[in-house]
Amino acid sequence: MSMEMKIVVKIGGTLLESSADRQRLVAEIAAQWRSHHQVLVVHGGGKQLTQYLDQAGIASRFVDGLRVTTLEAIDGVLKVFTGSINHQLLAVFHQAEVPAVGLSGIDSGSLVAQKFVGPHGQDWGFVGQITAADPHLWEVLLKERFVPLVASVAVGDDGQIYNINADQAAVACAASLRADSLVFLTDVDGVRDLSGQILPRISVEQIPALLDSGAVSGGMLAKLRAVREAIEHGVGRVCIANGHRPGSLAAALAFTGASIETFMGTIITSAHAPAQRSS
Repeated sequence: MSMEMKIVVKIGGTLLESSADRQRLVAEIAAQWRSHHQVLVVHGGGKQLTQYLDQAGIASRFVDGLRVTTLEAIDGVLKVFTGSINHQLLAVFHQAEVPAVGLSGIDSGSLVAQKFVGPHGQDWGFVGQITAADPHLWEVLLKERFVPLVASVAVGDDGQIYNINADQAAVACAASLRADSLVFLTDVDGVRDLSGQILPRISVEQIPALLDSGAVSGGMLAKLRAVREAIEHGVGRVCIANGHRPGSLAAALAFTGASIETFMGTIITSAHAPAQRSS
């Protein structure tokens, strides 16, 4: 049997829209769980939140790519992230005969945050910046073979609830658990260079030059900054893969750099880290 790994999987909101995608992704996660790996899943749901707020007559406003989260929007965050999305996934895990537990960062104070204020005084309302992560609850569940399913919501020491960027929540979970792998399942095929070619493997030390080159834009900018933080805090390696491609999770975890034929995405490690065994 292969080495047991501790894996954090972040599922992007676009992958949660259809029942077919949810069932396929849960089946892929279940396969890793049945291979005796410990798996924690993090999700957000920004697109679904926008739809919910639109139906409620609440306008969505973004500043520098981040949602301005009012008190009305926080109510939507709880109903959509910790409510409908989390429980739709829990139902599919049950169908797959995998014991998953629905959580948010509020449970047991596992993700603590403070109000996030931009460098130029930008104010996003109740958007939080994670200041502490306590993995104890997740570790108890993982040890007992449960799959924690964590919605990207956090709590402040003053009791305020905060909307959290799901990539940052995934990094906090992976770093506090000292995960072997953090996998971002998204809707793109990985990190591209200036010529548009997928970079199958890069080191975290190459990220600053890649950002300076102008090759990376949009959501991938924030994702690569999150990747740097994860590696610097002890996560073994980070994978960015297209979750719409069947088998992407297994391919990302098994990829060793020897062949790119079976994997479409990008693996990021530290240049100083020892090579990791294939799963």
